[in-house]
Amino acid sequence: MRSSTRFLTITAALTGTTVAACTSDSTTAPHYVLVHGAWSNHSAWDGVAAKLRAAGAEVDALDLPGHGDDMTPVAQLNLSAYVDRVDAAIDAAGGDVILVGHSAGGVVISQAAENRPEAIRSIVFVGAFVPTTGQNLFALSMMDAGSKIGPSLENKGATLGIDPTAFPDLFCADCDPDARAALIAGYRDEPAEPFTEAVTLSSSFGDLAKTYIHTTNDLARVPAADDAGDADGARARPGDEPYGDAGRPRRSRRAARPMNASS
Repeated sequence: MRSSTRFLTITAALTGTTVAACTSDSTTAPHYVLVHGAWSNHSAWDGVAAKLRAAGAEVDALDLPGHGDDMTPVAQLNLSAYVDRVDAAIDAAGGDVILVGHSAGGVVISQAAENRPEAIRSIVFVGAFVPTTGQNLFALSMMDAGSKIGPSLENKGATLGIDPTAFPDLFCADCDPDARAALIAGYRDEPAEPFTEAVTLSSSFGDLAKTYIHTTNDLARVPAADDAGDADGARARPGDEPYGDAGRPRRSRRAARPMNASS
């Protein structure tokens, strides 16, 4: 099934990242912390997480506050709360973490990595936004002119929704029926506040090893929006803007195989 193909391809790219990021004295099994994107939850990683565990890795797939089973009130949801949740998972893992974010999760993991650079083996952006210091998710999303989300976006003030008739195709166009049903069952409107909060990044983030995995059939975040990651891997958007005083981050390995994924 196409969903299984997607999971296998993402897993292969992530395990390849582990090999590239390992140092000569690294003997521990890789420990992944997986962070979902907007209008999603930890279950988006279920297929990938199962295959990573089968390969011997430790895996923590999180629910950000206000997502999945977490019932934090909307009024308490902001980027800082998201980052605190990820930082807590990094701390619990004990270091040497491969931190992975999808879509909007790229902004969250960037700030989390800035806060815990000594605990990060590498960062992986899966079709994700890669911010520069001072940018927020709203500004980054406005750069993605090819995204199909706009016409289906519902501004509800404190939250942002997606037209339910469009949601499955936007976020899981190549999923099998079971995966689509799970996606729909887990849907919740997205809190608006985290879209407006800017990250503050420095060389603590900029110097970390990074990999960008391109999602070539993505409808929510189109591949053209990832051009800043081409050639130099995960780097600033737009173009060559620096991470504060950090300059460009370390050159990163681009995923060798395109993924057939839309979420």
